[in-house]
Amino acid sequence: MKRAVLLLGTCVCLFFIVSCGNNNSTTGPNGNVSVNAPSMLKNRAFITNQYSGNVQIVDSQTDQTAFYTVTNNNTGVTGPGVTGTAVNIAVGGSLTFELLSPDTTETVVYDPSSFSLTFITNATEATNGSVTLANWADMALYSPDSTKIYAPVPNAPITNARAGGVQVIDTSTGSITSTYTVPSAHGVAISPDGKTLLVFALNSDTMYLIDLTQTTPTAVAIPGFARPVNAFISSDNSTAYVLNCGPECGSTAGPPSVMRFALATQTITATVPVAGASVGLLQGSNLFVAGYPGGANGTLDLVNISNMTRTTANPVAIGDGNHTTMSVSNNHKLYIGAVSCMNSSVGCLSIVDLGKMTLDTISQPLGAVTGLQSIPGRNTMYTVQGGVLYIYDTTTGQLQSTQISFRGALYGVLQIDQ
Repeated sequence: MKRAVLLLGTCVCLFFIVSCGNNNSTTGPNGNVSVNAPSMLKNRAFITNQYSGNVQIVDSQTDQTAFYTVTNNNTGVTGPGVTGTAVNIAVGGSLTFELLSPDTTETVVYDPSSFSLTFITNATEATNGSVTLANWADMALYSPDSTKIYAPVPNAPITNARAGGVQVIDTSTGSITSTYTVPSAHGVAISPDGKTLLVFALNSDTMYLIDLTQTTPTAVAIPGFARPVNAFISSDNSTAYVLNCGPECGSTAGPPSVMRFALATQTITATVPVAGASVGLLQGSNLFVAGYPGGANGTLDLVNISNMTRTTANPVAIGDGNHTTMSVSNNHKLYIGAVSCMNSSVGCLSIVDLGKMTLDTISQPLGAVTGLQSIPGRNTMYTVQGGVLYIYDTTTGQLQSTQISFRGALYGVLQIDQ
């Protein structure tokens, strides 16, 4: 055993291909699975459930889940799974975000009610201990070699200093080994070689750089930004492309932008203004950047990082709200999710055709988007909106006919088997 947080969701019970059971109900194949054994599904997506504290397991190639197989205690005969008892991983608490280790052997899920990260061994679908952070966190990430997890904790107590720091977890022991002091630390990005950590703080126009090769890593404060919220670091570990959220995140230091930052010299070398920049996604030299400058619509811009130019003459108008997540489908449709929006006549999910750089559609008013996962080998997107799993056919941008429902309020979705 390795290691020794509350968004209480509303119980959501939809009737698509299934009905609600005691813990969850789904339609799926009855395999030769005994109680408490792995699901034996080959193409698994893990979905966190805020209400039940379970990790739901779905075969993302068939949109089904597995029932347990049980043995009758009276007859000793092994029979088919019990209706309403689907295979899941019982963690407990109220689960929100989740992380897949780069080596794909492990998944970590977060419980905001206890500020804890629980480790799941993917091969056995069994929990393997947990670790408790100093306070709440909104995200975390693995080191590229899967040996560490970095969790920014805005309110982490720091002796003789302002609260806030990045807690470092050794994944082999499940223990917190260090806390790097960064006031109000809220987000992190790491270089591909695992040597440089960038940290972004709440309500700050400063970015922090930590050289992880130092004997005692210490954060260096770097000014000149406008509410930096994330960065994408080049494959040669030399350059970071930093998203400045700007006024949307409360800054008066400058407009939304993408800044090119040289890690070796710790200098800003180029700036590209964009309409909004609360979330981004990098594909090759194309950096897609979305945000909400105010008014009726959000915006999407495309920045070519090879020459630091904005290739969208006019931003693509998307749905309003606080955009926090993106995913590209296999047929080049960009799904953009917001956790807050008007959600009246249209919802918080926008779909953009990247071939045309035009808006395909905005979803029905289905609630906050907390999870997006493009499914390998299929024109399919798993989305979690308003605590419910909705499966989209990305060729039409509409909900496909086969849906799955779980009792509870879902949050995150990850493809485990790559």
